[in-house]
Amino acid sequence: MKPWMVVPLLLILAGCSDQSGTPLGGALQGERNKAGSYLAYEHHVGIELAAEQISERIAATREACMAERFGACSLIAAQQSSGRAPRGELTLRIAPDGVEAITALASEGGELTSRTTRAEDLALAVADNRRQNEQLLRQQQTLQQFEKRDGLAVADLLALAREQAALEVQLQALAQEAAQQQRRLDTNLLTLNFSSPYESSPLGRIGDAFSRLTDNLAEGTANLIEFIGYSLPFLIVLFPVALGLRKLWRRLTSR
Repeated sequence: MKPWMVVPLLLILAGCSDQSGTPLGGALQGERNKAGSYLAYEHHVGIELAAEQISERIAATREACMAERFGACSLIAAQQSSGRAPRGELTLRIAPDGVEAITALASEGGELTSRTTRAEDLALAVADNRRQNEQLLRQQQTLQQFEKRDGLAVADLLALAREQAALEVQLQALAQEAAQQQRRLDTNLLTLNFSSPYESSPLGRIGDAFSRLTDNLAEGTANLIEFIGYSLPFLIVLFPVALGLRKLWRRLTSR
């Protein structure tokens, strides 16, 4: 896809909800394309849960997606960390009708702290794919007409076969690209970020800094030792040179 074919469109749901009076904790709706539009929607949702609930909610959400409990769903990526401030992230591609239900499941027992919807306009990319496909099909038909001619030499037949094979490869690549575009148009990409109140609190940040103190000290000491190791050969070489220069300077100044 060429860069100039992508027209990003940002829609901030928080701003929309302010106009309608719906609080941030309201349901997050999936987005469907209207007739004639080619928008690929992405949602980013921040969820705050008690630390001990994060692992449970991630597992429940992941299981619901894998089982397609709320419609067609694919797990794209999953991240999770434990410790004093556990956190995690799930990225799903799900049918629009399932966005609200799976977000409610993920945030059960917690609250939505942020949500953003972004739409990428694929109209130009889809049109370009169709144009290239039609052009290749016309070329394929032309080659097929040549193949029907009588008296073609073996070399010509081999050349036509190579051209046909090359066209077939390009057509398959375009078909895969078109299928991926259609998948993005028919589904929503949903990213769920899980965090705990401790992580966002000042005490939480101080605690994290103390927990990293030992690691930072060890890393700093290792870097210092490594620096000394690199510098030692230069010191060995420069020390005699410095002594020689000092003696020379004394001789010059004593005259």
